[in-house]
Amino acid sequence: MNPSALDILLDRSAREPLYLQFVAGIAAGIRKGRLRPGDCLPGSRALAEHFRVNRNTVIAAFRELEAEGWIRCEPDRGSFVAEHPPQLVPSEEASIAAGDSGSWTSATPLTEPFFQPRAVDRGGFRLIPELPDVRLAPTAAIHRAHGRVLNLQQQRILQPAWDPRGLLDLRVSLCRLLRELRGLVVEPGNLVLTRGLMSTLNLVSRVLFAPGDAVAVENPGYFRVAEAFQAAGARLFPIPVDGEGLRVDLLQELMAREPVKLVCITASPQHPTHAVLSTARRSALLGLVQASGARILEGDPSLGFQRESNPSLPLASQDSRGSVLYYSALEPMLAPGMQVGFIVGAAGLAKTLAKQRQLIDWPGNPVQEATIEELFRDGEIHRHLSRIRKITDARRESMVDRILLHLHPHLQVEDPKEGLSLWVRVSPQVNLDAFTERCAAKGVVFYPGRLYEFSRRPLPAICLGFAAHDLAEQNEACRRMAEALAEVIGGAARASG
Repeated sequence: MNPSALDILLDRSAREPLYLQFVAGIAAGIRKGRLRPGDCLPGSRALAEHFRVNRNTVIAAFRELEAEGWIRCEPDRGSFVAEHPPQLVPSEEASIAAGDSGSWTSATPLTEPFFQPRAVDRGGFRLIPELPDVRLAPTAAIHRAHGRVLNLQQQRILQPAWDPRGLLDLRVSLCRLLRELRGLVVEPGNLVLTRGLMSTLNLVSRVLFAPGDAVAVENPGYFRVAEAFQAAGARLFPIPVDGEGLRVDLLQELMAREPVKLVCITASPQHPTHAVLSTARRSALLGLVQASGARILEGDPSLGFQRESNPSLPLASQDSRGSVLYYSALEPMLAPGMQVGFIVGAAGLAKTLAKQRQLIDWPGNPVQEATIEELFRDGEIHRHLSRIRKITDARRESMVDRILLHLHPHLQVEDPKEGLSLWVRVSPQVNLDAFTERCAAKGVVFYPGRLYEFSRRPLPAICLGFAAHDLAEQNEACRRMAEALAEVIGGAARASG
């Protein structure tokens, strides 16, 4: 196939890295039928020469396309369109979808697809925030607990009778955990189980706002919340974050002109910047929402990985009037595949959330809930958390050291002493998009700061996860990043010369 047949247009002035533009162009060609299953794609060298880009750019694009299932790469043969590519809609269905003129459309449509972290080769490194090391998961204990549930609790667990808030025993254990770790005084009737983050946000969007309602979010902030609530039709308003957390004064100005229904925060500490909401701002924020009738949705993405002494506590621990809904999940503590999250709120609101859960998640996953409760019952959760907190603290410190050793002064970071990510400041002299692209080509994936910026404008920072890799792996990842940095800086110097 001639490279010109791919009909890919590259915009070198765009913020989107070139390799992602390749991915989008080839995927679009497959969706539209210009590229058929089994078609052989041009080689990376031919494409690089035709489009006048670095060959590593094309290789990175091919790796991403293969990871997403669009193509298959066969050594010594070439790259081919997959036999069953994802997201192909038959033409008849496509015509129906195109003609669908439903009564509801999103008030603020998504400007980009739902973001998914890129895959890497087996020798690569996914420095993804909040991603734990699955090699440390208590798989033997999970297996034993699962067996006990199926052998000893068949009548209770496998029957269709089910509390829409989730298994009572697990809710009791979670309430105890939240009191111990986060200072929350919670009763089982205040807690509703979910299947993880997106399930929680789906419930919230069904109960706490309607399409067109105003929702305030942090900027920079947890981009999964913005993605979910934009898709649900909320009108999002970004509120800046500084060293003391959310700018409550600017939120107050917004609420004077907009009837804000929901304020979304991560205050303990803020994600991704690790700023801690100051005492004065906590009081002001609680007073503001209580006076207006709005609610606060507070996420705690790193539950269990706060400092053991003097941790930064969530705002929900100070709320006495039911204005704050607090949510988190157990995946960072156990493994990403253990999809159990929860949301905590006033009893009446929890009951409403549970009714909605009946509509979208009946009958839930009682077997998995019971398995996790078994882990609580025999003390395995607490033993496992004690083990991995020590490992995580050591890996946080070692990752900071590796960054300072290999990437200082162009990348600067401070040890936040808690959480599962680092907010790394990048020198304005570094082309961050080019650096991100070069790192991906070398098998190192992380989240650039622009993902957390509300309008996806460039932000001179990156969010690095460290928990999934040991010291030797961190060292190799940072060494590759240093190579990429040198290439980017050297390329910029040659271009300016």
